[in-house]
Amino acid sequence: MSWKIARKALIRTDSGSCLSEPSLEGADPELCITLFHRGLNFTGLKHRLLAADQPWIEEFIASGGLAAIFDAMEALGKKGFASIADALRQLECVGCVKAVMNNRFGLEFIIQTPDIPFIRKLAQVLDTNNGLVKMQVFEMLSALCLYSPEGYKLALDALEDYKRTKNQHYRFSLLVQELRSASTTEYAACLLAFVNCIVAACDELNKRVKIRNELIALQLLETLASWSHTDDERLATQLEVWEESQLEDQTHLEMPGATDINSHEDMFNAVYGKVCNTPNALPFLHILQNLLLIERDGTRSVAQWTVLEELTQAAVLMDNPAQADKVVAGGVEKIRVALTEEQLRKESSPKLAPPPSPGSSVPPPPPPPPLSGVQDIPAPPPPPGAPGIPPPPPVPGLPGAPPPPPVPGLPG
Repeated sequence: MSWKIARKALIRTDSGSCLSEPSLEGADPELCITLFHRGLNFTGLKHRLLAADQPWIEEFIASGGLAAIFDAMEALGKKGFASIADALRQLECVGCVKAVMNNRFGLEFIIQTPDIPFIRKLAQVLDTNNGLVKMQVFEMLSALCLYSPEGYKLALDALEDYKRTKNQHYRFSLLVQELRSASTTEYAACLLAFVNCIVAACDELNKRVKIRNELIALQLLETLASWSHTDDERLATQLEVWEESQLEDQTHLEMPGATDINSHEDMFNAVYGKVCNTPNALPFLHILQNLLLIERDGTRSVAQWTVLEELTQAAVLMDNPAQADKVVAGGVEKIRVALTEEQLRKESSPKLAPPPSPGSSVPPPPPPPPLSGVQDIPAPPPPPGAPGIPPPPPVPGLPGAPPPPPVPGLPG
């Protein structure tokens, strides 16, 4: 080990901050991991990873280096930013992840290790005010989408996990919110590039349209319109990519004889045309009647439409009628889980006792139990007798009321 490098890295100021981060050029994986665990050399490790060959990266990952990076990244995210130095450490830590993913072996390891949710942990870093960090994360997610189908699934899964942990309704809410509030054209271009990667990496036309419609439903088009007059070349390019891909898919959908699957009315008419004057018309009517009972807004309605969408997809994919019971059972289980989660959320939320209604009598609380080892305190004696209040004078013309009887023990 290059302990000369390690000794330099251990030189610290009285306040605990490093005077400098020496180069780790030529350092072996073990030394780099040791210094990283001590929080001494984030930048040096990033440059060492960028210059490393595959055998070095393999040894680094096998020695727990990648896990150490993700653990540090998670800890920095929870800690927050007490200073600019903390923000820089988080930026350099995310840069270390990016350096590993720039290596083919490192990227394959991250994708092919499903038991460790690396990409989910990466997406959780997006809950930060550090714009440079978020840009790096979105760039890595974009690369995953285009690298392989497995990487694409992991990127979408990370967005689903972020939606769930942050109590958001939709998986693309974060993207549209960030794009709407982007303070620079550079950040907006990075976000829109990720959006375009999500759409482009999907091979099936219907699924691409579905993803695009999810984004449009979150008012993405209005957000893009606000950026339409930009002078930034990169952002203008991404806006052009979005428009061209949308136009191309729309052209395929509008081919002669094809049904416009973006039109609610056309889709309803197409389905109705299939079941009209057939025995399936009655179940279709019952389905519509049940759908009419779903409320327009609210968390419950979002969950109901999500379950219905998954159930209809599962029903369409059935190979034979014998699978019907399995599909129904799976749907019932999804509904049960959704209701259980909702009930748990209600029970975990603090509940305040309702105020008493006007005119209602609230019973007094029970008296406290007697203290152990203390004898009962006798009741206080009755107050001594006091002269009674003289009776009122008689009403003229009426006999006066008889005087009260004397109190025993008192002079008359």
